[in-house]
Amino acid sequence: MERKKLIDQLPVWLRVSVYFIVIVGAAYIGGVIPTLDSVFYYFGIAMLLSLLFLKAEVKPLTSLGFVPTCAADWKNFFRGLLIGILALLTSAGLTIWLNGGRLVFTGHVDPVYLLILIFIHLWSSFAQEFTYRGYPFQRLLTAYGPWVAQLAVTLPFAVMHLKLNSSVTWQQFLMTWLTTGLGSILYGICYLKTGKLILSIGLHFGWNVVQALVPRSPEEGKTMLFALVQDARDYHPLNVLLPYLGVTAVMMFFIWKSNCLQKAK
Repeated sequence: MERKKLIDQLPVWLRVSVYFIVIVGAAYIGGVIPTLDSVFYYFGIAMLLSLLFLKAEVKPLTSLGFVPTCAADWKNFFRGLLIGILALLTSAGLTIWLNGGRLVFTGHVDPVYLLILIFIHLWSSFAQEFTYRGYPFQRLLTAYGPWVAQLAVTLPFAVMHLKLNSSVTWQQFLMTWLTTGLGSILYGICYLKTGKLILSIGLHFGWNVVQALVPRSPEEGKTMLFALVQDARDYHPLNVLLPYLGVTAVMMFFIWKSNCLQKAK
């Protein structure tokens, strides 16, 4: 009871700050100790923090809305999956076309590797959505509204995508904040629209798994399915950024205006 009173007395911004300080600290440790640097490690930290805060607030972990409980949830997952797949393919297609490249099918498909890849990205997408659109986003949303919740989560979400134990320029940091921040807002819109994490998990998964199979730049070069044939001298980063910005904006508008993506009863 005393712990519940203590938690209740803390403002939401302080609870969320403590949550993200621990997450960022764990990410730094994971960068220093490679054996810890895994999705399981980060998810375990987020799960523990969420359990501690929710227990003090006398709320179950499932209140975060990550468990499908009805047919509408499963429909939202597969709708998100389809949107994510189509969006990445559109962004990749525009990028490759603008940079004057082309994809060549490798002719080699390893079903076991493909299944492992699917599992890894499904798990990673779930862990990221639980960590960032779970307890911290939902508490900020309830206390301060959608604008504060959306913008506040973009920074730690960007930091997660950086290697904290290596030097990062301000330009690299701001570019990461811009790109991942837009993604964070997109996934936040999924939660605002449906009241659960299911849609954002599906969309995140669809985007990431196809991104792992379709190379868009000389650095990515070749995946299990495709090789990118392109003169590196013709490559321009803006041709990656602009399609991404455009496709993300379209997804935001479509999801927000869609009548088929309603909150589950």
